[in-house]
Amino acid sequence: MLRSVLQSSKAGVSIDSLQSEYRSLCGESIPLKKLGYSELEDFLQSIPSVVRLEYRMGELKCFAAVCRETAHIAELVARQKSSKKSGHSQVVNCRMRFKPSNPYMLNMRPRSSLRQPSAGDAYKWPSHFPTHGGNRGCSLVRRRITQLLEKYCSGLWMSKISEVYSKMFNQTLHPQVLTDLEQWTYICEVEKPSSNNRADRLVYPPLPPKPSIVPRSGIKNSPPTPPTNSSVVSAEVRQRIKELLSMYSLGVWAHALPKLFMDTYKTPFPENVLDNLSLLMDMWTVEYPIPHDKSKVMEYDGSVPVEDNLIITVKTHHPLPSGLEVVGAEIPPRLVLPSEHYPSVLVTEAKSSNTVTIRYVGENYSNAQQYLEDAMCSFYSQDSNHHPLSNPVVGQLVAVRGEDGDELVRAQVMEIRAPNKLPRCFFSSTSGINLLELHQDFLSLPFQATNVRLAGLETFSSHPLVLSSLEKLAVGKILLMETLEPCQQIDMPVAVLYDTSEDDDININSACLKTLQDNTMNNPLTLNVAYQDVCVTNVCANGIIYCQLPSRGTARLSKLLEKTEAFFTTQRTSESLVSRPFSGKFCLARHKGKWSRVEITNMFNHRVLEILFIDMGIPATLEVTDLREIPPLLVKDFTIIPPQAIKCRLADLKVPEGDWSPEAVLWMKEAVMGSADCKMKILKLDEHKAEQLVYTHLFIGAESLELDKSINHQLTQSELWQKLATQTNNTICITLCYVHLILLLFFQPGQNMDVFVPVACHPGYFVLQPWQDLHKLMVLMGEMILYYNQLCKTNTTTHVQRGDVCAARIEKNWHRVQVRGILSNGLVSVYELDHGKREQVHRNLIQPLIEEFRQLPFQAVTAQLAGMTQHQWTEEASILFRNHVEKRALVAQVESVQEVSEVNDELWGRRLTVYLVDTATEDKDLWIHTILADMDSEMSSAA
Repeated sequence: MLRSVLQSSKAGVSIDSLQSEYRSLCGESIPLKKLGYSELEDFLQSIPSVVRLEYRMGELKCFAAVCRETAHIAELVARQKSSKKSGHSQVVNCRMRFKPSNPYMLNMRPRSSLRQPSAGDAYKWPSHFPTHGGNRGCSLVRRRITQLLEKYCSGLWMSKISEVYSKMFNQTLHPQVLTDLEQWTYICEVEKPSSNNRADRLVYPPLPPKPSIVPRSGIKNSPPTPPTNSSVVSAEVRQRIKELLSMYSLGVWAHALPKLFMDTYKTPFPENVLDNLSLLMDMWTVEYPIPHDKSKVMEYDGSVPVEDNLIITVKTHHPLPSGLEVVGAEIPPRLVLPSEHYPSVLVTEAKSSNTVTIRYVGENYSNAQQYLEDAMCSFYSQDSNHHPLSNPVVGQLVAVRGEDGDELVRAQVMEIRAPNKLPRCFFSSTSGINLLELHQDFLSLPFQATNVRLAGLETFSSHPLVLSSLEKLAVGKILLMETLEPCQQIDMPVAVLYDTSEDDDININSACLKTLQDNTMNNPLTLNVAYQDVCVTNVCANGIIYCQLPSRGTARLSKLLEKTEAFFTTQRTSESLVSRPFSGKFCLARHKGKWSRVEITNMFNHRVLEILFIDMGIPATLEVTDLREIPPLLVKDFTIIPPQAIKCRLADLKVPEGDWSPEAVLWMKEAVMGSADCKMKILKLDEHKAEQLVYTHLFIGAESLELDKSINHQLTQSELWQKLATQTNNTICITLCYVHLILLLFFQPGQNMDVFVPVACHPGYFVLQPWQDLHKLMVLMGEMILYYNQLCKTNTTTHVQRGDVCAARIEKNWHRVQVRGILSNGLVSVYELDHGKREQVHRNLIQPLIEEFRQLPFQAVTAQLAGMTQHQWTEEASILFRNHVEKRALVAQVESVQEVSEVNDELWGRRLTVYLVDTATEDKDLWIHTILADMDSEMSSAA
């Protein structure tokens, strides 16, 4: 209900009026006492997934935070600028499902050295200001801090800033600002602490962008002498210096540069460069690691003295999506990429697949952009600030007023056309009257538009079919984006786009590539037509059969694969290893000793992946080293040939619930695969599926194509087939004496350990995973995927009973589990021994857990929260607890350990009683039990 109240107000709701707004909509006030709070602000701080607090013009306002359940309402239905409609807002219709990613990668490693809780430590003041790439705080506060430091250019003690700020601006400075100062590197520099007292630190204005223009006291501020011809650095030397500095991201000591240059290129470093470092200020930066040591100030006489504390780094450029360098003294900071594995992005333009312009969508991006535009509208609405730009130049940053006159955005001039014609800016053409000078205050926020390159489409980046597909599937839509590794900071990101708004995910990269396929190369499918020389390539347990028909595509494919074999015979195949795998990528893998086309269908990790042999319909699990890139000269020819495996189902043949048994699949393969005389007659085409499904009758060695001669009919009349098809288990028994085969994790009271919490029901029951072994678990799961996905091809079923320790396939991963119950519908209830979850799986997806996979102790450790007296938990307390600990990296301090014999439900697990501590911030540690204790105390007093 609170989220609904906040979503109805785009400009936010003042915290002072939030109760009345809530009451007007819901008919009652927010029940703070019932929720365990005495102050509204404390309650709002505890639910960051619902409310975002932010200071606006000195007033604390509440905004609706984005959550998964309402992402299509709150996060994705926002004012987004389209390159096609400059200056106009549009509502983007998008209902996104979030793609799962590795939960351990979303959390920072916890810190085991704890600060003990004290009064008032139950809650931390959150970062109310919008975060964007390290630039935190509202523009008003930032500008005022800048003005304050201009007055105190020699530095100001941090302990005095609040007092001075209050006197200068007649307004109280929020304490959070002092915490954020270190992040505002473009506004100030904070001295490194010399002691634990944070107040004893000086805050300075930032250094000028070019050290060569810092004047020395007593030296005339005269311009430097222009370099003579003898001072010109050759293009070859410049390129070598740039290459050398690019190898050292943290920079090179100036005095070490000549020797490094000599060692690398075997030629002397030009002496005149060190005598005049300003010669190469266009390609490098010179800085002091101790910027405020007044004895180390550089002279301004046309040269910079080489001192031991000078560091030289290569100057990196981050061109805008326009492709032009910025013309002007000030350039906004680089856009920092979001931490999510699959961030939401709005695709605004696609000039080619190598230049796709996107904007990140989310709380730290859309809101920051909206606030900037509102500030620009307010600023330029004043006549004194309205300065039309009469002589724009290409590359210049400008402010542009929208066609309706109500909106203002930042832009870059791309082209100056003939007199009396419109200058063209990035995103639009505009008249000179709408072109305004861009004030420097609006350069603190990074430009929100950036370019990415779509993986797998490099060869066809400007193909008309690819461009039309991008326009149809991506432009103007909000999608999920996966950025591939490795990606250097200065490189354009390589990405894969996904549309998850429908039931089935759409891989945009793969969809664009498939539009290039020439479907005329396939044999057209027609009802009631007989097809000769059919080749059945695979039979699946769910009743799907893959077939190949003779066609122009199969003939062409056969010749290309022969050329591929010849190519890899003459060259080392290791040179064609796939270095950047991703879902939807097309490449090559060996099947029965020969190279075949495959598509990567799932990435388990950077080493193990799932593929599909697209011309046979055969899935497989491989290591990435088993894959090879398609030879460059054959890429276009391979791409236009559609997959040759046709997805079929035998008409009139029922598949029992839970699929065919492995024995039935084996019997079917022996009956239909490898036959030299196989015919097919199509009964029905199912066009409603994402992939076409053909219902067919198969005939093996039959001269007549009457239906009673088909394999379908023979199987329905066969008693042996009926027995095999309905058989649900085999005689492989894996009953285990688990007590003697399990390696245990050991803990002792007083121990501090880093943990991850995968499951949290309530403070009396949650699950821990030791952080130090999580990487071992990920490696183990990758090995299990390789082993068991291959083992499943042997078509065996496992007989299990309660208490067995097995391997089970859950979704697409294999897990170590204990059987907790056998259900009558063919399902088995299991407990995940490494993640602490309960699942139900089909018995066909259970295999024996071999000795190799028993060496790592089971990672799920059940626990209860220490410091609590009650044993019954309200729904409110359980929700609050889960919000603070589930899917989080924390520190656990062990209070006590219950031995195996004391815990009846966990036969080898030890139940711990632990304190949980959130150490994510440097200022203070949050002991979770104090939150619940305060809540319980408040509710008791209220009662």
